[in-house]
Amino acid sequence: MSLTLDLHTPGRSWLHRLDPRVKLVGLGLGMTAAFLLPHPAHLALYTALLYALLRLAAVPPARIGWLWRQLRLLLLLILLLQPFFTPAGTAWLTVGPLRLTSGGLLNALQLALRVLSLALLTGCVLFTTKQRALVHGLVWLGIPYSWGLLLSLTLRFVPAIGKLFVAVREAQAARGWVARGNIVQRTRDYLPVLVAVIIGTLQMSDQLTLALAARGLAENAPRTVWRPLRMRLSDWLALAVLCGGFLSLTLWRAGCF
Repeated sequence: MSLTLDLHTPGRSWLHRLDPRVKLVGLGLGMTAAFLLPHPAHLALYTALLYALLRLAAVPPARIGWLWRQLRLLLLLILLLQPFFTPAGTAWLTVGPLRLTSGGLLNALQLALRVLSLALLTGCVLFTTKQRALVHGLVWLGIPYSWGLLLSLTLRFVPAIGKLFVAVREAQAARGWVARGNIVQRTRDYLPVLVAVIIGTLQMSDQLTLALAARGLAENAPRTVWRPLRMRLSDWLALAVLCGGFLSLTLWRAGCF
């Protein structure tokens, strides 16, 4: 049974080799930039650049397609519902208290593109960064070691709990268990499955606690790493480009040029 939730796609592109700290800084700046771009055309260009960045990093189209499939329902709801909740611009359709306006359509498109760009930006980091390097970079940037460990354990064991739930449900179904009726009855019928999952999770937690204690987690000795992070010239150049681009966007939005 695989116990990892790791979206990393192996590769040797320049984005894969980039220091995780630079990627995390770029993630923060890129997310802020997505909210600074004022028009859907700008966001469409930004989204296209992020997609091109993923392809230049040799991320397979299937992985990008997986990301799109996770978002398609949310994007569809935004495009269908948001236009009726922005009473600005020319009214094209009125249904009771709801009004479909040109401003609402632009706002819906802008919001959908912003969500898509944020997802692609996050994918640029998760698809090209190993899990341990990502946690190491977060700890180096100032997040407490215990928080980084918590994030690592969450990424590791949440899928295990999900697979435990599936295994218990299939085992109960093999013994004749079937959930029937309305949502209340079906929820009640799931109680035996949930009890077994909770017991299995507690056992897993107890084993993890003993394993961490055996490795001296509670000791106050200074923490060391096997492979310390080192910034190379290419990392510094990438960081300079990111900061320069974000500064230029901020000055442009402030009307300086």
